[in-house]
Amino acid sequence: MKKSGSCGSRSPESRTASKLKRSHTTWKMPSSPVTTQTLTLNLNAMNTDNNPIEKSPQLAEVKLTYKCQQPPGESPTVSTPGEAARVLRKIWEPGQMQLREQFVVLLLNSAKKCLGWCKISSGGTTATIVDPAAIFRVAMLANASSIIVAHNHPSGNLDVSAADEKLTKRVMEAGKLLGISLEDHIILTAEDYRSLKASGVI
Repeated sequence: MKKSGSCGSRSPESRTASKLKRSHTTWKMPSSPVTTQTLTLNLNAMNTDNNPIEKSPQLAEVKLTYKCQQPPGESPTVSTPGEAARVLRKIWEPGQMQLREQFVVLLLNSAKKCLGWCKISSGGTTATIVDPAAIFRVAMLANASSIIVAHNHPSGNLDVSAADEKLTKRVMEAGKLLGISLEDHIILTAEDYRSLKASGVI
């Protein structure tokens, strides 16, 4: 599995205020009545210097929103590799398990209830490019306490590659900085699965 060579290397120019726009990320859950929650960045609350942040007509106010389609209490608990594999098989795109590599993240709350999931990338038969920033962008938007990442091997081979290990460790270290722990990395095939936590990588 390949990794994005540009992870964490976004230039300051891409973050200029003139290009700051309202944005959202979509993530998915089983269908049920929809409830909506809104997360707003309170810049003053995060200002440790106690200097008030004034609103500016030249800057866009950023608000993060997401839709939760069922109460957390009704969501499946994912606390073991087997439970993770069962949930992943239910949400995996039909007909793709043996066709192309895909990378998915499960979003968990502090009680290990699955808040939802998001497909991070889709590639070819032997690789898919994964940007760790995309993983944690959706995890932070969903207010997740921890995550489980997963990808499939269309070949049916459950061997853990050096690239798999390297990406897993990068995601784990990034999660430590953000306070979002990586619970496991699951490799799926059409007939079986492998837990990198059980394999000692995590």
